[in-house]
Amino acid sequence: MPNTRIDPREIRGLISATVTPFDDQGQIDFPSLRQHLDRVASTPGLYGVCVSGHAGEVLALTSEENAQVIKAARELVPRSKKLVAGIHGQSIAALVREGLIAKEAGADMLLVLPLFDHRPYRHLAHHPDAVYSVYERLDREIDLPMLIFQYPDATGCAYSVAALERIADLPNVVGVKASSVTPTKYAELNDALSDRLAILAACDAPALLGMLMHNAPGALLGISVAGTDKWVELIREATTGSADKAKALHNEFAVPLMNAVYEYQLQRTPFSTTSANKEALVQLGEIKSSWVRPPALSINAARKQEIRAGLQRAGLLAR
Repeated sequence: MPNTRIDPREIRGLISATVTPFDDQGQIDFPSLRQHLDRVASTPGLYGVCVSGHAGEVLALTSEENAQVIKAARELVPRSKKLVAGIHGQSIAALVREGLIAKEAGADMLLVLPLFDHRPYRHLAHHPDAVYSVYERLDREIDLPMLIFQYPDATGCAYSVAALERIADLPNVVGVKASSVTPTKYAELNDALSDRLAILAACDAPALLGMLMHNAPGALLGISVAGTDKWVELIREATTGSADKAKALHNEFAVPLMNAVYEYQLQRTPFSTTSANKEALVQLGEIKSSWVRPPALSINAARKQEIRAGLQRAGLLAR
């Protein structure tokens, strides 16, 4: 399958990170998945769809399941929009294998979860040569455009700016999913790398608006599967339109969802934010269950009520 190069300057707008619904036997609910993917992918103005990210429970999927999800998405995501697939592994060889599987299944681009999210490797995320050794091999052996998943500093495996600068000129490194928590950390990345890479804002909390207003080209968001058209509008207004309109959309629509679904990323409860994201889709009639695979914890009745109230405040459900 030939690779099509992607110009980082053309990556603009929203990439919506979809969920992976499960049935009551714990298997992938493909009818719900297809309904979900079709609705998200048909949203006007969307740049792309990301499957098998954290929102899609990639850590809980087998390689075969991940390939099935990507293939299902490839049937539904129009060629005018990019299909991004998340991959992870505990070795470079495993990442290469998962990347080749995703490529064969039809992905246009990879979202590469950090190999350095393992205790013996974490300190190496700061070392440019160590990071380069991973991505040079992925670039050469998979030959598919890649988004680098930048974790928050608190994880201990966030890439240093120097490490990202080291890999920025690899042909297939086209962007960064900047889960940087604060607008200041986002600004640091964007200032250093935006001349070479698309630095996508990635925050399901109110800090998102500040990131978008700092010359962001777009965003990659899990929370955007509920009310996707409104998220497209918010990102468009914040990056190329009216700051006043962006502020209004953020405060009236986005903030209620950020609080109810993602708890402002403060992890006030032990329940899975992916389960909460799924529950929003259950209440909107798109999928059947908010169950997530263990060890993640599915949400309880109280959280379901909070999500309903958040959907109502955001204008997505009648009061």
